[in-house]
Amino acid sequence: MEFYNLNLVTWFESQVIYHALAHLNREALILCTPATPYVCAGFHQDIPSEVDLKACKEFGIPLFRREVGGGLVYLDHRQIFFQIVLHRKNPDIPINRERFYRKLLEPVVQTLRDFNLAAELRSPCDLIINSKKISGNGAGQIGECNVLVGNILMDFNFEVMSSIIRVPSEDFRQEYLHQMQANLTTLQSEMGRAVCKEEVIERLKINFTGAFSLTSTQLDNQVLEEIRKLTPMFQSTEWLMEAGRRLLYREIKVAENCYIREYQVSLDGTDLTCRLVLAGQCITKLTISDSNRLIPPLRLRRLEYSLLGKKIDFNTLNEACMEAHVLNPFQAKNLALTLSGKNAAGTA
Repeated sequence: MEFYNLNLVTWFESQVIYHALAHLNREALILCTPATPYVCAGFHQDIPSEVDLKACKEFGIPLFRREVGGGLVYLDHRQIFFQIVLHRKNPDIPINRERFYRKLLEPVVQTLRDFNLAAELRSPCDLIINSKKISGNGAGQIGECNVLVGNILMDFNFEVMSSIIRVPSEDFRQEYLHQMQANLTTLQSEMGRAVCKEEVIERLKINFTGAFSLTSTQLDNQVLEEIRKLTPMFQSTEWLMEAGRRLLYREIKVAENCYIREYQVSLDGTDLTCRLVLAGQCITKLTISDSNRLIPPLRLRRLEYSLLGKKIDFNTLNEACMEAHVLNPFQAKNLALTLSGKNAAGTA
């Protein structure tokens, strides 16, 4: 397998290089860091729905839409990227999704453990230390290759990340910031000191060498030519703004065990805003407000209390709504249908 230890590259190169290698069917491991910040969206995402384009323009932060799935990420020089390109017919690569991630991420887990950190894989693809995510990863198929991309957070700017996402309310933004700070960690935070990037890269190189046969090389003319061919597409407005998947509610994934959602629900003239935090498909935090003020605040608090800790499925939520004695049976059913994703009433 080709090994590219590229160190600092431009923000655009930090994404387009592995795309070029995949389109050329060249198996490779790339280690790199972007010199300047940017926002990267997953292949299936709808960028205008996910990104605050005005904020990005004000901050001077460019956008990239990758051919690999996953969520929106803010990337900068305080992260180390590892990108693995493998032919999809490679017999050594597991077909099973969970085993695929486990095999390819084991060198990264070991790298973190080399710093005496209790790193582990939280299925399917988060690397965590003491239940906090330090490495987010995603995979997909590009041409005839399977590609895994991920990073190690050396440090992270939570405030900028919370500023460049599109949110339905400022309260949602503040909740997102709070949940990131509670559920993410960095190498600097865990070590209690700044860690030398070269030290981390060297450990990654050693551990990946133990898993794959690596041959160090540099970008050749074939790769540079493929980058030149791909650049117009990745920079085009058509590619960046192509319609993606849109939900009937706003959802942001913080980590594998933490999602934030906000619904707008109309119930017989009562317009409710429901903002909740999910962990393992259970509601761990919930705020319900009534813009028309038809339901007294104390009754809304009772409804919140009834739903807190409940699993996101219709029967459980419907029963909880009824037990609160705040909504009539029709309203309770409608709210349960919306929160469980079975009703088109909720909208972002």
